[in-house]
Amino acid sequence: MKRIRLLKVLAAVLAAAGAALIAAGLAIQLIAYRGGAGNGAVTETAELETPRELVVITTSMPVTVRYGDTENVTVSYTASLPLIFTEEKGMLRITQDDSFTMSLFSASSENTGITVTLPHKVYERISLSSSSGSVTSESLAADTLEFSTKSGALKLIGIDERASVRTESGTVYADVSSFSGDMTINAGSGDVTLIMPEELSMYLEFLTESGRFTSKRFDRLYHEKYGDAAAILGDGRSKLTVNTTSGSLYIY
Repeated sequence: MKRIRLLKVLAAVLAAAGAALIAAGLAIQLIAYRGGAGNGAVTETAELETPRELVVITTSMPVTVRYGDTENVTVSYTASLPLIFTEEKGMLRITQDDSFTMSLFSASSENTGITVTLPHKVYERISLSSSSGSVTSESLAADTLEFSTKSGALKLIGIDERASVRTESGTVYADVSSFSGDMTINAGSGDVTLIMPEELSMYLEFLTESGRFTSKRFDRLYHEKYGDAAAILGDGRSKLTVNTTSGSLYIY
């Protein structure tokens, strides 16, 4: 009996020691990262050939893509770990180095970010996505435009109905330059704010569980407090579908 009790005590001591070592290891890693978050983060600039397609994928770093007076693609970024650039068959792929340290702690670094400056042209495809980082698109032109996040915010300037917009819980702000076809926005629990063209003919289908719809663009101040909503502006020749679970929709 004494031997059994001794073994139980020894097991408890070893378990407590193991937990303490694990906690200490995580604390050391967190302290090391925080200590280098300001001084360890470096700013780099890369110049690459202009592709037909651009794909940018990050976990926590915000990304902004815009046009500029440049002959090649310019990528400026501030991060503690380098980005990964892959060029193959006319596609440029930029990804965040998704190591354990970066993905777990990089959200605490407020100064990280990626800015991609593109030469002026119409691209075959531009796809920008992030897990918790924000995505900003400034008047991009492509046959296929794809924007997605999990919890990061989407800020989309100068898009049209061809854009694919999806988030799970991030907010969506979109300034729509033209709208002459059908469009679908999937926003989960995130709120959606749309700045629509002055000349607009639209049939709206807002599908939600608990979100609300507010707009001054219709014949009256439209305010649907909760649940699905539908409204027609003009002859309704183009259809806008917005899906949320609890996110609200605002149209201006």
